Amino acid sequence: MLKDLIARINLRHAKPDVPSYRIALDVGTEFVKAVFIEQAGGVATIIGVGRAQQDYADMESGAVANISGVARCCRQAINQGAVVAGIKPKEVVMGIAGQLVTGVTRTVLRQRQHPERALTRRELCNLVGTVRREAMKQAADEIAEKAGFKRLDLELVNSAIVELRIDGYQVSNPVDFRGRNVELTVFMVFAPLMHVSAMKTIAQRLELDLVGLVAEPFAVAASTFTDEAYALGSLVIDIGGGSTDIALIHRGGIINTKMAAIGGRAFTKGIADICRTTLREAEQIKLDYAAGMETRAEVRQAIAADLQIWQDALIMGLKEIQQGIPQELGVQSGIQPGQPLPPRVVLCGGGSGLPGIIEAIASPKLVEAGVFAVIPEVRLLQTEDVFGIGDPKRFLTEVQDVTPKSIAFQASLFESKGRTILGGVQMG
Repeated sequence: MLKDLIARINLRHAKPDVPSYRIALDVGTEFVKAVFIEQAGGVATIIGVGRAQQDYADMESGAVANISGVARCCRQAINQGAVVAGIKPKEVVMGIAGQLVTGVTRTVLRQRQHPERALTRRELCNLVGTVRREAMKQAADEIAEKAGFKRLDLELVNSAIVELRIDGYQVSNPVDFRGRNVELTVFMVFAPLMHVSAMKTIAQRLELDLVGLVAEPFAVAASTFTDEAYALGSLVIDIGGGSTDIALIHRGGIINTKMAAIGGRAFTKGIADICRTTLREAEQIKLDYAAGMETRAEVRQAIAADLQIWQDALIMGLKEIQQGIPQELGVQSGIQPGQPLPPRVVLCGGGSGLPGIIEAIASPKLVEAGVFAVIPEVRLLQTEDVFGIGDPKRFLTEVQDVTPKSIAFQASLFESKGRTILGGVQMG
């Protein structure tokens, strides 16, 4: 499975007696969360967390709209976390999301000229490079068409090996195997150059060394899913402030991701409009409604109307995932393009606790739309579900903390100055 592949291939060589420190930055539409990580003896631990609320004009649909504003908010969160952690690291890994962040899965088959030689890491990197070039063209065409452009420049955010076979045999760690026919399936996440460059600029203004970027749905799926979840097939839905991120998981790893440009902020705007109040006051009304403290009929009506819109956007995203499954991968995974998706869903993100969200997913409407064959089982992820990183002081305990904790775990896997991490994250 994916997490085993990460452990076997992406071996870190840090000295066990010398701790290293790093910041994982979750740049959300509503809040920035800075998670401070200590790594010592092969163990990653959270030693501090800082939070700062974004201005409403800083982010749009999960993407940066005001670089200066977001950088200022990030600095506040980092300074707050540094006080708690007692240290201010120079390395940062940033989460990335947004409507035009797209996942692509590609399978490539190559015949080796010298099958008697053991497969090396360098040879695998060259093979991944071939897949990357093919996938980037496919992603560029897809995103450009969605955005209405003839051409759009992209950068690679993540890559993960989904499956690798040598002469027809599936292997979990391909290094040192011998054989002629190598079949490699790689999942990759691409984002528009504008989006990626904005994140890099923010890191520069914070005077931090950007070690890498990680797509948020990738981080959640790769950090919380068990071997059973991968084997049976599942969906992870991360409802943030500006977008809803969806990832499809099945045999071996992540097959596809999609982002819908609607999140918790859409409900806030609906409340502000119907109640004729400010966005900040509407946000508090929404929180009170989620806590059972707000019962006005107009608030219920506003949220019910936006739930219908959100559900329609979710169905569109799930249908895109259905159609986006490569034919060759569908044969291997058992999920064919256009067929119903696995009826197992896990939820996370600040918007996942809003009343009516779970019911909107576990609805006959999604079965009627052909997304699921039966009404799916929906489970809310907790921070305890994130494996691989310790939080002994329980800095992250709420449902909305699953994503930053997942980003923190993925951040712990990055190699300093390294650009390629087979089976884990890869910076373009």
